[in-house]
Amino acid sequence: MQNRNFHIFPIVAICAALSMAQAAVGDKATLPDFNQSSHLYGSTVKTKDLRGKVIFFEYWGINCPPCRASMPHLQALQAKYQAKGFTVIGSHMQGSSPEIQKFLKQNKITFPIYQGLSISEAQCPGGIPHAVLIGANGKIVATGSPSSLYDKVEAEMAKVTSGYAILGGLELKKYKGLTKIVVSTGKNIEAKIAPLREKTDDTEAAEICKTFDAWVEDEKCAIQGLCDTNPLEAMVSINRLKAAVPSIDDFNEQMGEFQKSDGLKKLFDVQKKVKALQATRDKGKPVSATSVNSLKQLLEVAQKSSDVNVQRSAAALMEEVSAIEPAAKR
Repeated sequence: MQNRNFHIFPIVAICAALSMAQAAVGDKATLPDFNQSSHLYGSTVKTKDLRGKVIFFEYWGINCPPCRASMPHLQALQAKYQAKGFTVIGSHMQGSSPEIQKFLKQNKITFPIYQGLSISEAQCPGGIPHAVLIGANGKIVATGSPSSLYDKVEAEMAKVTSGYAILGGLELKKYKGLTKIVVSTGKNIEAKIAPLREKTDDTEAAEICKTFDAWVEDEKCAIQGLCDTNPLEAMVSINRLKAAVPSIDDFNEQMGEFQKSDGLKKLFDVQKKVKALQATRDKGKPVSATSVNSLKQLLEVAQKSSDVNVQRSAAALMEEVSAIEPAAKR
């Protein structure tokens, strides 16, 4: 009897951990206090700077072989998406060791590493590595092993950078065609949702309106974060949201400020060149070091601008250019 209980207990514990992880999905994530005393390696972050960003938060340990194996993959994600509103944050869950710094330097890790920090809605269940993916709206998208979340990062970044089906997750019968509605610049979605608001006794219509309204609020939150960190991307997102929901009058003041900036207008041309180089790199073709260095020089000048919006946008583009550099010809 004792042996039987011995085998049952771990199963119960595992089920409880899984239940806890599943319950966290969809919750608003409460980010920890990224204080200097817990900082181990890499750049430092502040909670306010993470608004509107997609976050890959990983619990790991230096004495855990799978944790060590995941680090190069996480660095690849960081290099690919960091300038588009994404960051990896590592939380080391084992004891202090000089091997930590040595290992991270050897693997050229650039994302921030902290000691023993935790997300209260998605704490480490015990086993590591364990990852938590947080969307640009601040909500937990998924939890689990790092490798199981890699594809979800791409999906979350697609939501930030391009159109996506906001009603695709609903199982609709009467309004099945609405699941194909894609958010993109120039598409008025509000016009298709408005008639459903009058169907007060239609539960499916009510669910669609509820989902749509939640999406609008999430978009506003994400855009506000971009306004503070990357005005160029904020302008794109604001235009997309206003096209989808013409009745929205949020961000008019910010947009007016952005549009008056000659420096931002010039950076739009730089952004086009950066995207062209990214496309070349993504096709596996060599990128000219001269082209990369030329853009970096332009951005270094822009970062010294007296316009804080130009500074922020130039800094974001500089990160993007720096991520291209390893593929450049020397």
